[in-house]
Amino acid sequence: MVKIRCPHCGQEITIPEMPAGSRMVCPICRGDLSGSPAGSGAGAVSRAAKPQPRDPDDDAGTEVVAFPRMEPPEEVMDMTPMVDVVFQLLIFFMMTAAFSLQKSLEVPPPDPKDETAQSQTLEELENENDFVIVRIDREDVVTVEGQDAPSEQDLLTKLREARNGDARGQAGRSGMLVLADPACRHETVVRALDAGNAVGMERIRLATVEDTEF
Repeated sequence: MVKIRCPHCGQEITIPEMPAGSRMVCPICRGDLSGSPAGSGAGAVSRAAKPQPRDPDDDAGTEVVAFPRMEPPEEVMDMTPMVDVVFQLLIFFMMTAAFSLQKSLEVPPPDPKDETAQSQTLEELENENDFVIVRIDREDVVTVEGQDAPSEQDLLTKLREARNGDARGQAGRSGMLVLADPACRHETVVRALDAGNAVGMERIRLATVEDTEF
């Protein structure tokens, strides 16, 4: 294939190489190109250039451009679902947990300046008419003034009667003396003290006495 310029219309066209003497017509103006043989004459523009082999020396002064290497994005684990699950479990355990309240008995220390804070013997406390005697033996049997109080309700009833006075005309008493055996359970002693507070006993005393002294 050769490129020539048509002498009639002046357009550059590409035509195949034809033998000498062949008649050719311009595809644009239909002019006769017989006077301009393909590949020679004034009308020839250029022959299709053939690719030339590359000279290695041409690359000697060429600056190589280095492109930065693109690292793949680091995979990060999404912790949002795990945090949501932890909070859900925390809320669940907080709503279903049974909180046990620990009760304590506040026992004020005696004031040495108080005249009523003098030490008294067990016999003196038992002989006072203003104290209700509650005894607890090693078998956790509770008696109020010698009468058995097997249940908490019986204990409250007997203490309330002693606090308010009975039908026989005995005056009410505002103090309670708990005599507990060292081998009895702490739960029984606490139940007796709570019952005294419930009926309004103003003075509550606690002493440990061996079962043989009852």
